[in-house]
Amino acid sequence: MKTKIINTIQQWAPEAARLIPDLDTLDDSIADYLLLHKLAEVCSQKIGSGSEDELECVQEIAKVINLLYQGGNQYTRNAIENEFLTALSFEESPGSLKKHMDLFPIELRKGYIKTILEN
Repeated sequence: MKTKIINTIQQWAPEAARLIPDLDTLDDSIADYLLLHKLAEVCSQKIGSGSEDELECVQEIAKVINLLYQGGNQYTRNAIENEFLTALSFEESPGSLKKHMDLFPIELRKGYIKTILEN
């Protein structure tokens, strides 16, 4: 049975789910973490491109992650913080913080700042 994270991302961000071809054969928790990490990599690449279309795509992905984060249990929130937000925060610099904050919904910004402070 697929988890809420997998189902949601496959429905709303299918391009990221396709990047992991053996997703259905993996243990659910491993698949959740791999999928969130891959989604963060996709977002990093799109942010780095600077293209307006790519940044809009990042905003859409952030909205999906925000829905999961806000409606999720502790496991879901931890997975998002550990794999999605942490991966994005590794590339953080003073110049990119404002850009990242502008791309995230308000609720997800709090989790992002928390993740940056904890790491």
